[in-house]
Amino acid sequence: MTQEELYHAEQEWNEYQRLINTVEVLTQEEYDFCNSWDSEETWKYMNKISEGRWLNINVYSEAEHHDRILRMECGI
Repeated sequence: MTQEELYHAEQEWNEYQRLINTVEVLTQEEYDFCNSWDSEETWKYMNKISEGRWLNINVYSEAEHHDRILRMECGI
């Protein structure tokens, strides 16, 4: 691989890591990108929530969700 190819591969790997480890809801395009890198991990962590939207359960926290709802209801 050339230096340029290595650079692009590293950038794609960094993007995959960002998506799989920090993004709670992915678009279809982001899901497809993750699936091309590691289909097994993508299948393990992604749940389809609507057409073209995927919930990343690797990031999603039910406790944080309930806490956020409670704060919204209390006006905090």
